[in-house]
Amino acid sequence: MGTMIKLSFANLKLRKLRTVLTILGIMIGIMSLVTMLTVGLSAKKAMLEMVERMGSTREINVESNKTTRRDRLLNDKLINKIEELDGVEGVYPVLEVSGSEKLRTYIGWSYIVGVPHEYMELLSIETGDYPDSNGARPELMVGKGVRYILFNEKTYSVYMESAEGSNSLAGQKIDFTLEESIAESPEEDNEEEEEEVIETASAGDAKKDKEEETEEEEESSEDNKKTYKLSIVGETDNEYDYNIYTDIDTLKIFLKRSAVNNKIPGQPLDKYGKSYPTWVYNRLIVRVKDLEDVDRVSEVLKDMGYQVSNNKEALESTEKTLGTIQMILAAVGTIAALVAVIGIINTMMTAVYDRIREISLLKMLGADSDDIRFMFLFESAFMGFVGGVLGVILSMLVGLVINGKLVKLMEMPEGSYIMNTPIWLVAAAIILSLVVAVLASLFPTSWAVKLKPLEGMAKE
Repeated sequence: MGTMIKLSFANLKLRKLRTVLTILGIMIGIMSLVTMLTVGLSAKKAMLEMVERMGSTREINVESNKTTRRDRLLNDKLINKIEELDGVEGVYPVLEVSGSEKLRTYIGWSYIVGVPHEYMELLSIETGDYPDSNGARPELMVGKGVRYILFNEKTYSVYMESAEGSNSLAGQKIDFTLEESIAESPEEDNEEEEEEVIETASAGDAKKDKEEETEEEEESSEDNKKTYKLSIVGETDNEYDYNIYTDIDTLKIFLKRSAVNNKIPGQPLDKYGKSYPTWVYNRLIVRVKDLEDVDRVSEVLKDMGYQVSNNKEALESTEKTLGTIQMILAAVGTIAALVAVIGIINTMMTAVYDRIREISLLKMLGADSDDIRFMFLFESAFMGFVGGVLGVILSMLVGLVINGKLVKLMEMPEGSYIMNTPIWLVAAAIILSLVVAVLASLFPTSWAVKLKPLEGMAKE
């Protein structure tokens, strides 16, 4: 075998141009394939991480657009009912109040989201601490994405792009202007709810209350906003989290104190403009024990008449879309790899025809079919291996260029990587290159093995 290996290297060295061009074709094919797969894998990883970080796939958001129906309200009674469902790990009420926030010269319009302390502990905090339930003025915990929604009205520059943008928001104070909006009631509702309301209020009383409310709203329309200075005590590590959190019990007390005409900001009214005796939440977050429970619990909640949404659906949709993109990218890379395979076959066929006399002499000197086969397969394997290694290296260099350009273009933090070739793909590409090169040379090699010495000498 040692002699045949020496002959193989001698032949590769003798035909340098042909060898270099073949290796170049393999290198470009592997580079294209690895680059396309890396782009697809990196895009998929980034998108799935973004979907996951925007909300756990084990969480179901429950909402209701029937705020005038007592049997469809999102209240504590419903929470107790959902907690009894099989597969439910916890139910967390969410109370939202709209307004605008101002951090020095930067402003934004967002909700303050009141959630139980148990839910806030599920969020990964980066700096500071969780808001306390102090029963007074709310303390805030902001998502890291809040830095991107605060902007300067005059320059339209984003807070994240400022000199202080990389510093944590924890420890700072913001001015929050509360919008004391009261949810409007639809004019129509079902008969069941009408009967229930008529038992507690007459139509005349409802009309009178509505007229008084209109007059009061007109009188206070000039001064219906209040501004509070609130402390930010913590910040999450999630750059896709744009929420401003606070303790829900503290927020309830805060909103009660901010009530106008006995109407609490953000709380819905029944069809006759009356406030409900219990707190009505904007939505509920239902956390299930396993991912397999999401669809089943969602169907139960839908049957109860509520609107549900969860990130599992978004995750599945994203995976399906990205899977299609990956297939397209892989197909483009495969075409380039097939061109390289054709180049190998062409090279090996040419090598066999050019070396008919050599093959005949070797057989006449005692070389058997296995020796001839090994010599050609070794040459092909060597070119495939070298081409594969160089192709992977070239792909990584292309990835560095793309990372540098895109990171700068997308204004991402230094050190971020969009394209990151996994180790398994590097190893798979080199092995694939070697195996494909060997398989591509099987036909010309089998022809060389069958060549008879006397026939070869006569053809030469």
